[in-house]
Amino acid sequence: MSQVLIEAHELSKSFDSKKVLDQLSFTVNAGEPVALIGPNGAGKTTLFSILCGYLTADSGEIRLLGQSPGASALFGKVSALPQDALLDPVFSLASQLQLYGQLQGMNKATAQSEVKRVLQLVDLSDYAQAKATMLSHGMRKRVAIAQALLGQPQLVLLDEPTAGLDPVNALQIRQLIAGLSDQATFVISSHNIFELERLCGTV
Repeated sequence: MSQVLIEAHELSKSFDSKKVLDQLSFTVNAGEPVALIGPNGAGKTTLFSILCGYLTADSGEIRLLGQSPGASALFGKVSALPQDALLDPVFSLASQLQLYGQLQGMNKATAQSEVKRVLQLVDLSDYAQAKATMLSHGMRKRVAIAQALLGQPQLVLLDEPTAGLDPVNALQIRQLIAGLSDQATFVISSHNIFELERLCGTV
């Protein structure tokens, strides 16, 4: 039986008079990528923000791996990639990723080892000392996904991971996620159903 990663029951969230989430209930089990689909403005990013503990639902209950969002027990087990995640243009990819690893609590040696591992996963080992300004948009997306994989989390939330990419780069991102799905469970938000149906078995 698959491990339950997310349990949401009747979540609601409003901003002033606008109801963004309306008694939303769902369960996500460990396994293949899961799609979260809806048009722009449907509340996908709001839901991700609640899952990460950045926002609090107005009502309802939610658990990630049996814990409340933002609980210290989830540290290193859940990661998220915002749609507009940016890389620092000044520092090399390796130094940035190492910093993020150390901010997770890794010592320097472990963080360095994790940087090598995740850059290899996204096929960017040769660019460890490069700066973001030297990379294409698609390559920067892959580095951002590498950052989300630091520490080998069980659950990875990706908000519009192929947004703004041309078809070739979008395909590379889909293939990357598919290839990593035995290492983590991905929940992927998008407004593009054609993109998601190629990757996800559950919507």
